[in-house]
Amino acid sequence: MVGKPGLLSPSLYLRQRSLHKGLFGGHRGWMVVGVMVWGPRLVKRFLGRQEQLIATERLLPGQSIQLEAHTPLTRRQRKAAERIAAEG
Repeated sequence: MVGKPGLLSPSLYLRQRSLHKGLFGGHRGWMVVGVMVWGPRLVKRFLGRQEQLIATERLLPGQSIQLEAHTPLTRRQRKAAERIAAEG
């Protein structure tokens, strides 16, 4: 029998327990655990990369669009491009 994937997850247990006993129950130890478990998740959510709107256009019948995702340059590639731009 297959259960829910996160049902026995230790991180799920810690998140739930820290909310109930720490935030709502006032237990300081569980509050500290909650900060350690929830902190990185919230920081990533609020300070992570945000979606960026490039363009909006209405398509007419018969028109099509092509979407491409470009991988970001590595640090080495960026430095090489900066060197080339500075030279010329």
